[in-house]
Amino acid sequence: MELEIFKRHLRILGKEEAERYRDLYIKKFVDPYTHAKCYQERIECLHEFSDGLCYEGYLWDFLKSETYIGETQIEEYRNFLKQVFVFWDNNSRDRIFIKDYWKFDKKDMIELDYNLLLDHLEFFPEDIYITNKELSWTIVFTHEDDLLGKRLIMQDGKI
Repeated sequence: MELEIFKRHLRILGKEEAERYRDLYIKKFVDPYTHAKCYQERIECLHEFSDGLCYEGYLWDFLKSETYIGETQIEEYRNFLKQVFVFWDNNSRDRIFIKDYWKFDKKDMIELDYNLLLDHLEFFPEDIYITNKELSWTIVFTHEDDLLGKRLIMQDGKI
């Protein structure tokens, strides 16, 4: 599926709504206290780049109570997860060296069907945060691999 056709099947949240959800997500799932100095340096402290102010870390480094899950669990969720929200870290294109990496704006939040998301991950950054409207759980895909060479995927909350 081409990107423009794909975009017809999703909703990009308005700027204020996306910002509100992002803030609520951080309050719910991110721990800025345990490693406070590192969090301040990597997330709270924004740096000037050619594409604006960005942080240099990953929110998933500061999750409160993540568990690690595998692709099998991700696939099982296809059976019952419906609409989800997805967003990504506010990183600069100056630090990402993959051509045409950003298909959406850095601060966008997307609402779409879970299966559609999984079927078209190529349109999203490697590190994405998936949650439901109620923010009762999150799944995080990272760019890192586990010790077995499989993509590192985290979950917080019961799905």
